[in-house]
Amino acid sequence: MRIISWLITLLVCLLVTGGLAGFKYRQVTDAMAMAASFPPPYSVVTATSAQQQQWTAVRRLTGTVRAPEFVELTAEATGRIVKLGAAAAAVVAKDDVIVQLFDEDLRAQQQALSADLNLVALQLKRTRQLRNEGMASQDQLDTLEARELSLKAQIAATEAQISRLTMRAPFAGKLGIYTQSVGDLMQAGDQLTTLSGMGETRWIDFKIPQGVARVAVGDTVRLFSLDREAIGDAKITAVADALGTGLRAFDVRAEVADARLRHGELVLIEVRTRQPEIVFTLPVPAVRWDTEGPHVFVLEDGEPDAYVPLEAQLRRITIIGEERSVIMARGDLQIGEQIAVKGAFKLSDGALVKLAATSAGQ
Repeated sequence: MRIISWLITLLVCLLVTGGLAGFKYRQVTDAMAMAASFPPPYSVVTATSAQQQQWTAVRRLTGTVRAPEFVELTAEATGRIVKLGAAAAAVVAKDDVIVQLFDEDLRAQQQALSADLNLVALQLKRTRQLRNEGMASQDQLDTLEARELSLKAQIAATEAQISRLTMRAPFAGKLGIYTQSVGDLMQAGDQLTTLSGMGETRWIDFKIPQGVARVAVGDTVRLFSLDREAIGDAKITAVADALGTGLRAFDVRAEVADARLRHGELVLIEVRTRQPEIVFTLPVPAVRWDTEGPHVFVLEDGEPDAYVPLEAQLRRITIIGEERSVIMARGDLQIGEQIAVKGAFKLSDGALVKLAATSAGQ
């Protein structure tokens, strides 16, 4: 009797276990069938078409604007200002007096020397007559001639000193701003103001580091303001043969006709660093990086009748430049292929993709 009861108990346990296992199996298979009915995961991105263009690698360097006619007006001697010939920022003609320093003492000295010279000239005339008559010695004549030469030299030296006290415009131009007034004392070397010529020609002086680019006289470079606004083109007129010892760069001068540029102003010069080449142009968001370098995701057709029609394929590229938020690159790309742009950061090689919008300009 005990064996039979144990068998019945075992049979009941087996029936209960089998029923529970069957129920659980049915739950799992139903869940798998339900999961299979859901669409596969995918990412939504925008795309652009791969395009090629001819591109020249350039580099922007800093240059300084210089006016061919420009001078800093400084005092050559110490003196007190007695006259200002023109107001600050005025336009003056060539040889106009700009500053006159006190020179009355030198002029009085010059007049005294001139009077002495006149007297010596009369004495020399009489001595020569007497010498011809044998009534004066050669020594007297030589002394007067030497005295005459000495006085002429002193007058010339005084005239040079007087000229240093008068500041004249070396060319027609426009004065800068100055704060000196009549009565102020100027020391030798003190700067009064600047004088800029009236022409439109401007020189652009800049340095090109060794190995960056090669330019020659007659080449054209583009000019930009510090705000990256285009100014125009300038023609190279001079290239130094030697490199500077400090920066290992050579000096270059370009010329442009633009009166808007001021002497001393900084500008950007765009120089070509290599020959033109054909490259792919890519929007910045389309380019991704990993441990192996930059790459893009090309969108290709997926399996036939697939729920999501596109599949992302990773393509390696080589970046050679960037300009105006557009990346220039070389790589295994074909013209017209769709490349993921916005949302590319979510993709991986082989990921399913749904296209939200296509924009050729993205």
